[in-house]
Amino acid sequence: MKVLHIGQLIGGLDIYIRNTITYANKSFDFVIAHGISDKNQPIIKDGKKIKEYNISLYRELNPIKDIKGLWQVLKIIRKEKPDIIHCHSAKGGFIGRIAGFLTHTKTFYTPHAFSFLSTQSKLKKSIFLFLERLAKLDSYLLACSSSEKDLGISLVHYSSKKALVWSNSVPDAKNVIPPKEIPTSPYICYIGRPSYQKNPFFLVNVIREVHKKHPDILFYILGVGYYSPDLETMQQMIKDYQLDNTIILLPWLNHDETMGYVKNALFYLTPSRYEGLPLAVIEAMSLGKCIVASDVLGNKDCVKNNHNGYLLPLKEDTFANKINQLIESPEIRKKFEFNSRKYFEENFLIDNRICYLEKIYQEKINN
Repeated sequence: MKVLHIGQLIGGLDIYIRNTITYANKSFDFVIAHGISDKNQPIIKDGKKIKEYNISLYRELNPIKDIKGLWQVLKIIRKEKPDIIHCHSAKGGFIGRIAGFLTHTKTFYTPHAFSFLSTQSKLKKSIFLFLERLAKLDSYLLACSSSEKDLGISLVHYSSKKALVWSNSVPDAKNVIPPKEIPTSPYICYIGRPSYQKNPFFLVNVIREVHKKHPDILFYILGVGYYSPDLETMQQMIKDYQLDNTIILLPWLNHDETMGYVKNALFYLTPSRYEGLPLAVIEAMSLGKCIVASDVLGNKDCVKNNHNGYLLPLKEDTFANKINQLIESPEIRKKFEFNSRKYFEENFLIDNRICYLEKIYQEKINN
């Protein structure tokens, strides 16, 4: 069976596609269509490089570039003749679903958080929601969490028969070796580019409150790289609050380096406004980290309040109080750490979960 993945190989989406290809059964053949400007490393499976096509695939809306991207995908489909299209995120999902419809190819769409969640503008939200509904066509929604599936049914109007779930899953990271430059001072970790979704200004305000009580605690913010529209404002806030030596911003690192920082952290923190199902949180759970997370879509699919961490409303004082409590309570951290690791092994270890994705592909191709 041949599967064509369509999406930008950047950040979490790169990890998702890379993992699913790497761990899939040898009976599956894969091809990838991704953005021209994506700076991804090749995916190697069984000693062979997975075939890739560079196409006109950009985050911003651009009718000329988008039509070009659609035409390129149609040519790839005619050449490769995939049994399945698995398209990802807003732009890859839009182009992929239309291409699948036009070529009568079975198509799965994984939003990784729907596009209409990404804006504060009511007008843009309405437009993005309209486009999601328009591009539905005869595709299957293959949500990465139960929350995402429910949203797809209630707002995008996927039928329950066309809405499926395969929860994001990752390899075990417990044996990762931290880089030598890892600090010896206690610190808390977060992976997230400064953007609306990741809630950076809220994060800085929370850290400011924690710093008043625990000035020795550092905060490492990783993944400050691709598409970080709020970076300059965040940096100015850090400067204004005199937190330059408390908040350390690091760009995209390789995966092992990033996991090394998470592994040595006191715990993992995420105040995001929404998620699909956050890979970074799941990877932190594989490292046995307790989690302090916002009570929003995606986070609530992997964090159980008072079990493997805290699931909190987006209130700065609530976040600061719980962070302070965890800093001061190693016994609570230890309990949450044990539960986090166990919950990961039972629900998100890709070695055990990839068979369910393969089953979805096989069952629907035969329908």
